[in-house]
Amino acid sequence: MVNYKDALGFQKYQHLVDVFASLDENGNGQLDSKEVENLFKEAGSELSAEELKEFIAQIDQDKNGVLDLDEFLMLYVKHKGGDMSQKDANAFRKLSTALEVVQTRNEASGAVHSYSAPEVRAFSQYINDNLKDDPLCKGYLTLQGEDLFTKVRDGVLIIKVINLSAPDTIDERVINKKPRNEFQMRENHDLALATAASIGCRIVNIGANDILNGTPHLILGLLWQVIRIGLVSKVNLQMHPGLAKLVNTEAGETLKDLAALSPEDLLIRWVNYHLKNAGVDKRIKNFSDDIRDSEAYIHLLDQIAPKDKKKEMATPFSVMCNPKLLERAETTLDSADKLDCRKFVTPQDVVDGNPKLNMAFVANLFNNYPGLNEEEEPVPPEEVITETREEKTFRNWINSLGLGTPENFKPRWEARYINNLYGGLANGLVILAIEDCVKKGLVDWSKVCFPPFKQNRAEIQSRQNCKYAIDYAAKIAGLKLVAIGGDDIYDERQTLVLGLVWQLMRAYTKSMLGQSLRGGLQTAERCGDVHYLVGQLCSGDGREKQQNSGFQGQVYPEFDAHRGPIDAIRPDTVDYSLLDTSAKTPEVLLSNAKLAVNWGRKIGAKIYALPEDVVEQKHKMVMTIFACLMERGLQNKS
Repeated sequence: MVNYKDALGFQKYQHLVDVFASLDENGNGQLDSKEVENLFKEAGSELSAEELKEFIAQIDQDKNGVLDLDEFLMLYVKHKGGDMSQKDANAFRKLSTALEVVQTRNEASGAVHSYSAPEVRAFSQYINDNLKDDPLCKGYLTLQGEDLFTKVRDGVLIIKVINLSAPDTIDERVINKKPRNEFQMRENHDLALATAASIGCRIVNIGANDILNGTPHLILGLLWQVIRIGLVSKVNLQMHPGLAKLVNTEAGETLKDLAALSPEDLLIRWVNYHLKNAGVDKRIKNFSDDIRDSEAYIHLLDQIAPKDKKKEMATPFSVMCNPKLLERAETTLDSADKLDCRKFVTPQDVVDGNPKLNMAFVANLFNNYPGLNEEEEPVPPEEVITETREEKTFRNWINSLGLGTPENFKPRWEARYINNLYGGLANGLVILAIEDCVKKGLVDWSKVCFPPFKQNRAEIQSRQNCKYAIDYAAKIAGLKLVAIGGDDIYDERQTLVLGLVWQLMRAYTKSMLGQSLRGGLQTAERCGDVHYLVGQLCSGDGREKQQNSGFQGQVYPEFDAHRGPIDAIRPDTVDYSLLDTSAKTPEVLLSNAKLAVNWGRKIGAKIYALPEDVVEQKHKMVMTIFACLMERGLQNKS
């Protein structure tokens, strides 16, 4: 009789017992075919009736047509040990993936949500590794298992992870470092969520309460977005011009086409570039099924490793001679460890083909050992496509919105993460989705074309979408469409597209204000009107009101004009002792502006503008800061 507590470890054993109990709907201590089928559905897979019958027969030792707890546990042990034929591996792998899923139930709504235990382990280890020397984090680490969800409760760790991915985005002077109550914790959460949105995270259906309550699937979703942004921040031509070697010239591709690819696609090309150099036939198209056998990984490591490290690492030949996938993966990750790159994945994550964690593993390899020999064939600076600060701000704003078609519309479409502003807007869909956010129900989605586009009609259907986008833009009050048409969007005419996106951002901000005012801002089209409303909000705060007709005055870089709104919305948020009033040097102005932006985010204002915009008096961006503060103030009053 197998002692499963010893074979699996108590924590895993207890988890599998709980999974078994949750699947055993009638509580008879056995899983029938319907209950096993439900388990596969949890893993995102469905088996035919014949496949399901064959699967159960393989592990049903007493041949009674159902699975008891011992048979269920034996299945897991058998899969983890790699003791099975290749023919059965896929079915077992899918089931193993489901067994790694933890389910939680919302007691209030009754909704059931799932989250991945390997992701909990991987994200916890990432935080442990990167914040172990941070004095502020000593009381939180080392994270183990599900205590991740309790340790992030006060917001400090999440803020720290955001600063890992986007250094110095959050000014640590404004953090409540030792929050004494829920109010101070919520301030940290507001600061973290508003900042996460400003760097491009989709902050949809998550709020301070979810972090405070330790809601697992929402916290993991937020952490993954933040960690991913940090991992792929250098996977671009601007940081690594050597990526130009990945251009497919045979297909007529250009640097512009390469720059439009997602970081995931660039990483896949990077892996295949090194596989080609290794002289093997293996190529990958994803970070799931294509990497399970470890062949791509061991050849990649062999190509990028420095010569002095190779002698400590396993050779591709020795790894591929082992028929057991789990042992292959273990040996491969041992080689990665010699490069200090054994991060995010376990051997089981490789064999299971966990796409998130394997992408993170490859991104970490790229960041440490790109192996592109960029000094050999430098790319002329004029050919490297760089992103301006304004473009990045607009791109992050769009990514944070969680755009898509209305819930009740079929087919359901959700916008992908935009990595290149102009390329991401070129098929018109994202612009249409923004317009539908600005004015609910504006877009007739039944007329819109969705990917995958029909063969040889991608350009025609994309241009048609872009034409619709301009037609609908004309129906939004305040938008000035001068010399821009749908073809300009598709052809990525940057100046015209940038102007349109700015107007949409302004219209979106005003629509949010309008909702807060219950329709009272529809006629407030001028920037000065928003300034007037801010003045009204600040009335009675005990400070002299600023009289200014616009957002271009010299007062803004000195921070004075921001004090009233923030103090009026949430008194005592601004710590005036932190402001440097000794001089008006660029460094001092930037430090004060950074405090202003962070204090605004700390009270929950979704500010996308940057401190540099304040110092440089970018009046468009400054207007959005005041509008976001105004929206937050009205929400508080209501």
